[in-house]
Amino acid sequence: MLQITHDAAQLLTELRRGQDLPEDHGLRVFAETTEPAGEITIGLGFTDAPAQGDQVTEQEGLKVFVAPEVAAPLEDAAIDVTAGDNGTQRLVFRPQAESGPNA
Repeated sequence: MLQITHDAAQLLTELRRGQDLPEDHGLRVFAETTEPAGEITIGLGFTDAPAQGDQVTEQEGLKVFVAPEVAAPLEDAAIDVTAGDNGTQRLVFRPQAESGPNA
């Protein structure tokens, strides 16, 4: 099952608060198709409830809803944080074995 690292959960919680969303809103992970190329990308967004068929967990105090179309491909992945440009933080997907404070 997709995991959320402690650092990623903290960043996501800050982002949710920055959008003035209630604490009960969770992170939804889903597939998006870009036009016109038709490429599939992974989307992240906050929502008040899971969609039908979503896997639902709570990790590090954050509700996580994983859409069925991405649940299997992300089964062994983790959302983590890495340093971005100009000292910013950004979310990344990593294999679970590479995520966390010792990665």
